[in-house]
Amino acid sequence: MKLKSIIGLLILAGFITLLIINFAGSTSIYTTFADAKQRGSDVHIVASWVRRDEAKYDPAQDIFQFYLQDSTNNTQLVIYRDPKPANFEQADKVVIIGKYQGDVFEAEKILMKCPSKYNHQEL
Repeated sequence: MKLKSIIGLLILAGFITLLIINFAGSTSIYTTFADAKQRGSDVHIVASWVRRDEAKYDPAQDIFQFYLQDSTNNTQLVIYRDPKPANFEQADKVVIIGKYQGDVFEAEKILMKCPSKYNHQEL
């Protein structure tokens, strides 16, 4: 093989290796509160908003606190260090991305899963 071909293949292999390492570090899995507590790393949790009357936003500290219930019916206090997202009340399900800090789940991002406005109706 020519020297240029070998150098090109080494550069390509290095680029692919860096790509795989970056992709593996940025992936997060969907799980439950119990599993997330054991992992201690960033995860996605799909849950429903419960205890709506106990949700509160503290503008002085810029913290929104609320309770979610996951698919295994575990209820957990969630802290989000930003204002309450728009349309949070209308969300059917919520996807939170974050990790546990002690006994509290700290969400870095909140994604709303709102009910579809395109309901299929029989004619």
